[in-house]
Amino acid sequence: MTTKRTGRKVCLIGLYPKRDPAMPEKISNHGLRMVEATLRASSLEDLEVSVFDLVDALADELFEEIVALDPDVVGFSTYLWSLPTFDQVAKKLHRQDPTRILVFGGPSARPAMFNQLPFHHLRELVDILVTGEGEHAFLEIVASQQRSFEHWKRIPGLALWDGNAWFNTLTRPLGDLNELASPYSMNLVPHGGLAVLQTYRGCPFTCAYCEWGTMESPKRVRTQEHLIQELTALQISNPLGALMVDAGLNLNERAFHELAVAAKQTGYFKNKRLICEVYPAKIQSHHMEFMSQVGEPLIGVGLQSFDKTALTTMERTLEEEKFDSHIEQMNAIAHVAIEIIMGLPGDSPDTFRETFWRARSYPCTLRVYHCVVLPSALMVRSPPEHLLDYDPFSLKMNSCLGWTAEAIERECRFLSAMAQESGGAIGEFLWVFPPP
Repeated sequence: MTTKRTGRKVCLIGLYPKRDPAMPEKISNHGLRMVEATLRASSLEDLEVSVFDLVDALADELFEEIVALDPDVVGFSTYLWSLPTFDQVAKKLHRQDPTRILVFGGPSARPAMFNQLPFHHLRELVDILVTGEGEHAFLEIVASQQRSFEHWKRIPGLALWDGNAWFNTLTRPLGDLNELASPYSMNLVPHGGLAVLQTYRGCPFTCAYCEWGTMESPKRVRTQEHLIQELTALQISNPLGALMVDAGLNLNERAFHELAVAAKQTGYFKNKRLICEVYPAKIQSHHMEFMSQVGEPLIGVGLQSFDKTALTTMERTLEEEKFDSHIEQMNAIAHVAIEIIMGLPGDSPDTFRETFWRARSYPCTLRVYHCVVLPSALMVRSPPEHLLDYDPFSLKMNSCLGWTAEAIERECRFLSAMAQESGGAIGEFLWVFPPP
């Protein structure tokens, strides 16, 4: 057993891919910055923190920069697009100095992902996966100078590889967002682009394709006082506006009330952009009134499919009789984007086309996502009869229940041709169509 370093020199790394033409403006890695803020707000002695919040970095160059800093602990904010690069970096770091502690957090830092054949070897190289909320878990890892498997077993929210199997520590409960340090208030986030705004964590729904559905229902929300501080800090950093990363603007009434009060008092959104998701069946007049006061409101509506069989398979519901009127109401005061998924288990090419053409008929933007098999969603929640076959790197669905590989390839070609014809955009994981 290799004896690990005990120092508190930390390097945090986040990586976005090249700018996708179908994605919005620059967004900082919020999870990374939240961990950074938590560390910097602590009173740990001898703490040094360096951050790489990067776009399209090369593994060799990133490795050299990390080694030049010589950190004791390296934290990777891991997404499906960054894992292949971080895989290469982790191999080089472990080979160069196995006493350095390698910690992977983020949505792709899951045992199910590391059990995929291309990433098997990472189980022997990465010391810790942070599978729960990362701020306090990472702080506890850095704070303790007992750096061993036996000690890490006592820290909630981790997964550890013992050489034969995964050991999952106790579940870490959702934290109180009002007690977490804000990277915006601490001026840690580069100015410009879109800010990331969060008023609560978790989701009351359990849709099988979505990682939100594996979290606790939202109980703790940010208070209006805390949100006023956050929006005031955003006024100083002056981003274009904010991307809300809540499961939905209207899925937690307590959180919405606190946000509405804070927004009214600060006036922050009067000349700003706000991008958020709305669950149409739960839209009410006070939500509409709030959005009407936003300078540039952009609402995403996660329809996914009109097909009831596909929705039932994915544990999703739709109040179809109210959908048209809700879209009409929202479209009157905001730019609305309907969102559907191509390649869902239980759907089919024919029913997908029906959903596509119906969604395309609304006076809204349409976003079509290629179904991906996320590590905390379909990868671990789909039953064998879903017959999932997916790319182990991109996690894009190749074939599944209702879809042959040829059918998915055909729909990809169809969507690309239609997006190009309509003046839309073609991204790595989605197609965007302007209003008809």
